[in-house]
Amino acid sequence: MDKSRVKKRKRRRWIGYIAFLVLVLTGAAALCLAMFFRTKEIVVTGNDRYSAEELISASGIQLEQNIFTVDRERTAAQIKSVFSYLEEVQVVPVMPTTMEIRVVESVPQLTVVNSAGSYSLLSTGGRVIEQCEGLAGEGLPLVVGVDFSWCAQGAYPEELPPEVTNRRHKEHREATDRELEAVRVMQTLRYVTAAAEKTGFGDIDYIDVSDELCTALLWDKRVLLRLGTELDLERKLTFAMAILEGELEEDFTGVVDLSVLSKNSKAYTGEAKPEEFMDSFYLEHFYKYT
Repeated sequence: MDKSRVKKRKRRRWIGYIAFLVLVLTGAAALCLAMFFRTKEIVVTGNDRYSAEELISASGIQLEQNIFTVDRERTAAQIKSVFSYLEEVQVVPVMPTTMEIRVVESVPQLTVVNSAGSYSLLSTGGRVIEQCEGLAGEGLPLVVGVDFSWCAQGAYPEELPPEVTNRRHKEHREATDRELEAVRVMQTLRYVTAAAEKTGFGDIDYIDVSDELCTALLWDKRVLLRLGTELDLERKLTFAMAILEGELEEDFTGVVDLSVLSKNSKAYTGEAKPEEFMDSFYLEHFYKYT
């Protein structure tokens, strides 16, 4: 018999052996997965506001379900969509028979004043964690000059919906003016809060985002800081602290304009009565009562 033919026959035989072995191992693995690694326990960590039973129920994970058949990303997104006070959710298999739901709860950071009858509570992650009625009373810095009452509870105003960002979406459309404004406002708030945290700047009563070119902060219910754009915010707030603590009288009421600081390293101050520089809504509803 031809040697080359013998070699080919041996090669086919080895290929057949290997294929059979792979098939056996695959079957054994599938059998092991079916027999073992079944969910015997579901645990929740990091939760305080919501009970473990609520989160487990929303997850849809069932006891005896194989831990490797759980779509972890979809399950985490499903849980987060139900509970607006959750900032992060992870679904993690813990070998061999436990599924763990790890959550990080939202921390309220800002209050967007929509009107005299409603306000939106924003988390540190930029999520609308609650739409509330009445005047804000949480003691958080206020945001004036924008209305977020149209945002769904649990939404992230900084994120445009998929029908806007995905051109292949069956309901594709252009972003609305209020959606674009929400993106702009949230970016501004992110810059301002990050700069305030880094510089240790506190006692902020409100952040006025009504002017796209000049964000303003009310400090200690008596000084309005005009910051201009987001350029050099940390430097502006550091400069402002030096002025507020070292150059102005303790009872000074008025405006400190830092909008030109980036160009000429100067700030301008001017005394004024509250009604001359404060946001009218804040002046009417908060200034005299807080």
